[in-house]
Amino acid sequence: MSFQEVLDQPAAVAYLQKCVLGRAPQALLFCGPSGVGKKKAALELAKALNCLDPQARQTGDSCGLCAHCRAIEQGTYPDVLVADFLYQARLELKKEPSDKNYEEELEKELAKQQRIKVDTIRDITAKSQQKSAAGGWKVFIVDEAQSMQAEAANALLKFIEEPPQKTLWVLLTDKKAAMLKTILSRCQPLQFAPLPPATLETLLRQVAPQTPDPALAARYAQGSLTRALRAADALEILQAAPQGPAWPAAVAAALPRVTTAARQSAQAVLDVAILAAYRQWMQSPGASRGEVLRRILKKLEDYKTAVQRNVSPALTVETALMSLDNAGVRIFE
Repeated sequence: MSFQEVLDQPAAVAYLQKCVLGRAPQALLFCGPSGVGKKKAALELAKALNCLDPQARQTGDSCGLCAHCRAIEQGTYPDVLVADFLYQARLELKKEPSDKNYEEELEKELAKQQRIKVDTIRDITAKSQQKSAAGGWKVFIVDEAQSMQAEAANALLKFIEEPPQKTLWVLLTDKKAAMLKTILSRCQPLQFAPLPPATLETLLRQVAPQTPDPALAARYAQGSLTRALRAADALEILQAAPQGPAWPAAVAAALPRVTTAARQSAQAVLDVAILAAYRQWMQSPGASRGEVLRRILKKLEDYKTAVQRNVSPALTVETALMSLDNAGVRIFE
């Protein structure tokens, strides 16, 4: 593995290679949609900084084969830490992986995670002050950085401003505007672009080979692999339901029975519906038709809000798809 694995981000990769060859800043902020390679790029940067192959290092890259590169890829390298919701869930569970029902309890704990908490930041900042176990670079990656509680963000400030030598912080966000200005002022921003549909289609064939129509899912992905996977699940539900007047009810009935999963699937279906209506609105030849689609889009956004507020996912999806049918919006065209 190397920076070649970070697809369609040439400007970001070029900058990171300069960091490896020159002087890396104390803190980087990777900005851009989810599912475009930000975490992948952060891990490849950690590999390049710690790679044991001098020839690879001279190119600003990693070999992907040495002991350090393999350990970082596997998540076992002691000086590279990814603080995300999974890491936080493990901290809060306070159990060993060998304990009975660990995976089941971890999954439940993970479903509760919504914000990076101050205790998580205190845990990783304490580790950032420890001596490097391998003698190289220590790299601390904070995912969903925009979700940090204010207290957590403030606890991080002095550590990203004056880190120990050969220590790098990498914050990942898809909502830069939601972050504290004091954090933004201490980080070097690096923008990641949406991925083109052809790249997303290729990635879908690799990570989700069972996807019935990866090209269609890529069209509804808005440049994000995360959204492409969600769109693929939504399209599968939409396509499996029998077409006809009862189609909206059939789709609603096909949603998962567990409330949390049903809400997630409903959100994914509504995202697909919104994009279908938006495309037709952009292509609308007349003012009258455009106004109809504008009202439909407003309704669909309201339906998304309703699902978030615990309105029945099935009822909301059925109503939304009936509105789409009545307006003549077609998802599979």
